[in-house]
Amino acid sequence: MVQNLGLFCGTFNPIHLGHLLIAESARDQFKLDKVVFVTSARPPHRRSESDLLDAQCRYDMVKAAVADNEYFEASRIELDRSGPSYTAETVMHIRRTYDKGVSLNLILGGDNIRHIKEWYNADYLIEQCRFLVAPRLVYERSLVPKAPVLETIHEQPHSRYYIEGARVGIIDFPATSISSSAVRKRLTEGRSVLYMVPTAVNEILIEKKFYTRGTASSV
Repeated sequence: MVQNLGLFCGTFNPIHLGHLLIAESARDQFKLDKVVFVTSARPPHRRSESDLLDAQCRYDMVKAAVADNEYFEASRIELDRSGPSYTAETVMHIRRTYDKGVSLNLILGGDNIRHIKEWYNADYLIEQCRFLVAPRLVYERSLVPKAPVLETIHEQPHSRYYIEGARVGIIDFPATSISSSAVRKRLTEGRSVLYMVPTAVNEILIEKKFYTRGTASSV
């Protein structure tokens, strides 16, 4: 029986409830047997690492965040591999591990899929994976007060998420404006992020003082 596997690759800097909501929505909607969260150790497309927490620390929080969901799994594939964290190499590793017994679904944010063609070995990714896209959250400027809305999705080839030759599914999930950058900002300001991140992650953030001012652990 072919296993329907979701791959959610990211820096998770830090992981938050929005990530978990996207993963669970994708799992439910597309009948995924498992979602594997792959922490990117050395993201090749990140211009600056000034605000990027140590990879092991980020992985530890991911592991804590998914521990209570039997359908979620934290992977350190990219931490244990040297060189840039190319998603294509991660997919190759998963493919070798499962051989033909797995159908791969790469979970992506709406902004990321637009740049897929620029990624390392993009044609391989398009061949091997179905892309499950979480539409990006935007703010409708004409509304007062500003309210978060999901951008409109079209199924026609001219859709903003259309990629020639690719299989693409749009994840239907409740809109949330939680982001890793917002979590980091609040922590830097000494504010609470409870209920923006899982309780287990919040405990780690408080104990380790990650992302707070004047600590070596903030970068």
